[in-house]
Amino acid sequence: MLLEEDGLIRARRGVGRFVSDTLPRVGMERIRPFEEVLAGPGQTLEVKRTQALRQAASEFVAPGIGVDPGSECWLWESVLIRGGEAIAHLQENVTAQPVSFGRGAAAPLEIKDDGGSTLLAVLNNQLGRLAGPGECQISLSQVGPSRAKLLSLRPTDPVLVLTQYVRHGNRPFYLAKCLIAARLGHLSVMQQFQS
Repeated sequence: MLLEEDGLIRARRGVGRFVSDTLPRVGMERIRPFEEVLAGPGQTLEVKRTQALRQAASEFVAPGIGVDPGSECWLWESVLIRGGEAIAHLQENVTAQPVSFGRGAAAPLEIKDDGGSTLLAVLNNQLGRLAGPGECQISLSQVGPSRAKLLSLRPTDPVLVLTQYVRHGNRPFYLAKCLIAARLGHLSVMQQFQS
């Protein structure tokens, strides 16, 4: 009944209960930096940066951050470590084009890499929490050869793929793709409702 009240399932009298075709849009999710999402109760997560650079936006990245393919964007790539064990590989992108955050004219986005936080956490600290809205897509895949080495897995090992999109000023702004190894254990999905 609680799931039905939240709009996650629907009931058809005399037939049964079914998962809703669409999720409710208001108050379901607040996109949080992955070090908060994956840390676990009473645990901390180490962010080990493997690269932070400006590069041309790919065909996949460009629509997620609101630029044309080939436009310059930031790429931060990190390995997330919990309890001394690599549990996830994270790629985060934002535009390197001038952006306006409601405080005057658009200016190039300068990001100070502290080396120990995800890009979303740094953006939240520098700019104030990004309002969103945000979306997180969940899928399964194989880790692949290059990321397998970073996570000490075989290339064919399965991973959970979380793809986060955040909009700012009603435009795509931030895109992250996080590959999570099975050794993480269970993943809790937290909901925060705002009135």
